[in-house]
Amino acid sequence: MQSYFLYFHSILRYFILLFAIIVVIQSLAGMMGKKKFLKTNKQGALVLLIFCDLQLLLGLSLYFLKGWATVLTSGGAMANTYNRFWTVEHSVGMLVAIILIHVGYSATKRNMDDDRKFKRLFWCSFVALVIFVATIPWSGKQVVGRPNIPVMSS
Repeated sequence: MQSYFLYFHSILRYFILLFAIIVVIQSLAGMMGKKKFLKTNKQGALVLLIFCDLQLLLGLSLYFLKGWATVLTSGGAMANTYNRFWTVEHSVGMLVAIILIHVGYSATKRNMDDDRKFKRLFWCSFVALVIFVATIPWSGKQVVGRPNIPVMSS
């Protein structure tokens, strides 16, 4: 079961990156073009939010199934690059990014002018996208890298 979670967790990152880029571009275009905030803008942000929440559930499941919580509380996690990445850097970075996605989406539901909605959605989504890209264990990352195209293992 753990390998299925990891596989779907690895695949889902591409959907999150795709929708984060879409939301960033749409909100930037809306902000620069002084456009009206449309239902499609809100829907794109909602899809991103849903994918992020699903990713969070998978990630938390993996965090506890793989025993990273135990590694963190046992001490010495910060001294080891591999352990520090998985117990702190990846986990905290992704959590902060997902919180930013929630903050950005909450602006779409508020009664504020369209420019402010686009601005808040843009900045929250943009910073979250930067954090996502920085904390994903890409194959080129030393010590913690994983294959960019995940393979189902049994």
